[in-house]
Amino acid sequence: MLLECNRALTARMLNCPLVSYEILDHTADIRIRAFGGGMAGLLRSAVLAMAALMADTGGVRGDVAVKVEVSGETPEELLVHLLSEVLYVHHTRKMLFRDAEVEVPDESVLRATCTLRGEPYDAGRHEPMYDIKAVTYHDLKIERAGDRLTAEIVFDV
Repeated sequence: MLLECNRALTARMLNCPLVSYEILDHTADIRIRAFGGGMAGLLRSAVLAMAALMADTGGVRGDVAVKVEVSGETPEELLVHLLSEVLYVHHTRKMLFRDAEVEVPDESVLRATCTLRGEPYDAGRHEPMYDIKAVTYHDLKIERAGDRLTAEIVFDV
């Protein structure tokens, strides 16, 4: 069942025109690779990948906006802090997200503002997927190739 779910999610994610990410094989948890043209694009792709892992975002409306701000000492820490903050909002406000706008005014300062668009979870309309418990530093890496960034992230489920 889990493998079938991974295949379905991978097919759906790779065909998404707005963000760029994919699910990678992992023994126990969920591992993704996110892509972006700069830090803001990479962070947005990672946020939306995590949102799509938590629930089918196709039926999620963007009626509610939630703003989060994070900082980090390294790009990897910034990524984990942002994803952890989004996960915190998901769990405490029982929200699902369909879109995110990420701003990184100066990549050397390592601060990000993310405006999430979504709505509260409704069991009658939304299909839950994975129960993500945490964003991990396990095998976390961000690499740059020209103007494109790639990150691999493992989520504890």
